[in-house]
Amino acid sequence: MIGEFLKKDLLTLIRNRNELLVLLAMPLVLISILGFALGGFISGGTASIQAKVAVVNYGDEENDLEAFNERVQSLPLSDEKKNTMINGAGNIRPISMLIEGVFENEELKEIIETEQISVDEFEHVKNGDEYTAIIEIPEQFTLNVLSTIFLGEKGEGTELLLYKNEGRQISPEIVEELLEQFQREFSTMTVLGMGGIDPGTVIQSAVGTVDTVSKKKPVNSVSYYTVGMNVMFIMFVASTISSFAYREKRLKVFDRILLTNVSRWAYFAGIIFSTVMIALVQQLLLYGISALVFQVRWEHLSAFFVVNIVLSFAIGGLGAFLTAMNFRLDSENASNVFNSLIVTLFALLGGSFIPIGENSSILNVLGNLTPNGSGMTALLKLLQGYGWQEIYNYLFYLILIGMILLAAAVIVFPKRRASV
Repeated sequence: MIGEFLKKDLLTLIRNRNELLVLLAMPLVLISILGFALGGFISGGTASIQAKVAVVNYGDEENDLEAFNERVQSLPLSDEKKNTMINGAGNIRPISMLIEGVFENEELKEIIETEQISVDEFEHVKNGDEYTAIIEIPEQFTLNVLSTIFLGEKGEGTELLLYKNEGRQISPEIVEELLEQFQREFSTMTVLGMGGIDPGTVIQSAVGTVDTVSKKKPVNSVSYYTVGMNVMFIMFVASTISSFAYREKRLKVFDRILLTNVSRWAYFAGIIFSTVMIALVQQLLLYGISALVFQVRWEHLSAFFVVNIVLSFAIGGLGAFLTAMNFRLDSENASNVFNSLIVTLFALLGGSFIPIGENSSILNVLGNLTPNGSGMTALLKLLQGYGWQEIYNYLFYLILIGMILLAAAVIVFPKRRASV
C-alpha cells in the first residue's frame, strides 16, 4: 500500500515539470555556473567560455545613499536607530557589489569582460551583436533597494533588467544565473550589513578554498557548492510533496482514498515515505551527476549514504509537518511560506550560499540547528577526510529533528472527527 502512494507521488511529480526542474535541474545549473565562474577548479585549467557584458546605469549610487540618509533623518526615530540604518546602508551598495564584487571579480575576469556604457549608447548597443548581455540598472535603484530593506517600503525600481543576446548559446545563460546567484548572496550581504559585518570580507570568504585548522583535505568551491545547493534544494521536496497532498484534499482525492477503507494514518505514512524516498533519489541523482561532471568524489561511500538517508528522514519529517499544517489550516499557506521564505533563511544559516558560520560562532550553532546545515556540515567533513567519529553527532541530531517533526505532525494532523 505504501508503495502505491510512492508511485502516485512520483507520477504526479513527473507530470509537474516546473517542480521537477526546481528539484533536479536548478541545483545542477547553479553548480555548473559556479564552476565556470570560479575558473578552473574542475580541470585545473581556464574556462573556455567568454562573455562580454555591458552595464547601463540610469542612477547614481552616491546620490541615492545621500537621499536615503536624508529620508532616514526625517523619520520619527531615535538617533541610535537612525545611525544604525545609515551605517548599515553604507555597507550595502548593490551596484558596486554587482559590478566590482561579481563581474569584475578576479576569478570572473577570465571568462567575463564587463564594460559600462552611457545611457546615450544604450539603444545602439541593444540593437547590435557586440555584447553577450546588457544589464540595465534603473534610476534610484540603490535608494529603492535600501528603502525596501530598512524601511519596509514596497515600491518599483528594485529589479534589474537583463537583455540577452539570443545569438549566443551558453554565455548569456551564465550571466543570467550569476545575476540570480547575486540576488541570493545579496540577501545574505544585506543581513550581515545590517548586523555591522563588512560584506566585502564575507564575499572574499566565499571564493577559493575552505581550509581546516587540522590540515585535513581542503574543500574547493565546486565541491562546497555541490553540497550547498543539494542540501538547499532537498528542502523543496518537503514543500512539493506537502503541496501535492493538500491539492489532493482540495480536489477530493483524499476523500476518495478514505472511501476505499484506507485509513488517514496510512495515507499520512505514505506521505512520509514518499518524501523520504523522493528526497533520497534526488540526492543520489544530483551527487551522481556531480561526480561525473564536476569530479566531486566521496571516499567514505558508506558514511555518505548514511548521511543522505538520515537527512532524507529529517526531510520526511518536515514534509509530514507541512502536510499536517496544510490540512489543519485548510490551505497551502504552510508550504508556500516555507517554499518562499523559510528555505532561503535555512539555506542562509546553513551555509549554502557562503560559509557564514566562519564569521560568528552563534551563526555557526544556528546553522547546524537546521536540517540542511547539519547535513551540510557532515557531508563537508566527509569530503575533508573525516570519519564516523566526527559526524555521528550530526546524524543523531538529524534523526532527532526528524522524530520531533513527525511527532508534531501527528499532533497537528486533523483527527477523524476534525474537518478534513
